[in-house]
Amino acid sequence: MDRKILVLLLAATIILSCGKTVHKDNSDQKIVVTSPEVAEIIYNLQGSENIAGVTVECNYPAAMQSIPRVGTFGRIDIEKVVAMQPDIVFVSGLEQNFMAAELQKLSIRVEKIYPASLDEMVLTVRHIAGIINEEQAGKELADSLNAQIAEYRNSIPEVRPRLYVEIYGDPIMSVADSSFVGELVALAGFDNIFAELPRDYSRVPAEDVLAKDPEYILLLYPGITIDQVQARKGWGNISAIQRNQIITAEDINPDLLLRASPRCLEGVKLLRNWLEGHDD
Repeated sequence: MDRKILVLLLAATIILSCGKTVHKDNSDQKIVVTSPEVAEIIYNLQGSENIAGVTVECNYPAAMQSIPRVGTFGRIDIEKVVAMQPDIVFVSGLEQNFMAAELQKLSIRVEKIYPASLDEMVLTVRHIAGIINEEQAGKELADSLNAQIAEYRNSIPEVRPRLYVEIYGDPIMSVADSSFVGELVALAGFDNIFAELPRDYSRVPAEDVLAKDPEYILLLYPGITIDQVQARKGWGNISAIQRNQIITAEDINPDLLLRASPRCLEGVKLLRNWLEGHDD
């Protein structure tokens, strides 16, 4: 009889131990994030306590400012990352692919996150939530985002003013409808003058902007002024410039429209407010 009790106690101990292994305490997870949009998503899900390192661009919210830096978005200090002994490193695509490959060679878990549309951003929220054991928070945030997106999509006006989006000035670069930014400006109620481009984010000739005569101009980078845009050869004839309908980084923080994070819907709201407040 005593032997049977001993066996039962041993079995119970094993079951409890397995349970603890499956439900790992989130505080045990050490994370490094090289993408500002992923940093924002993780913060929305569980705060910043588990984030051991970030890149310089991870500047929101304010809690990110005190976290050690591991380089810039385009130039990661791999040695710093390795020294932190992270459980997971969240990276973006493109120029971070080499760094990701180097970390994987060292048997460090790497998660590549690069949402290219609103729907992908919502799926990304759920995906990240699963990785960091915050499924419920992920579901709640994703459901909220889906509801807001649906509300915007159902209220896009039939007649939309022509908008030129400039993400860089030298050379001049704009966005296609298929880009994340292109999707946001459409959601805000604008008609992007460059619906199709060779790439989602591409160079455009200045004369093409003139020919398409946008009614609004959105400048999504700091340092450029309205006076500089107005001084471009021939641009004084553009409707947006004649009507003084130019939105700069001083009016709307470019991060709100360039980052695929929950804050992008705040950017859409600000664009809509601008349109409603300046529509003649």
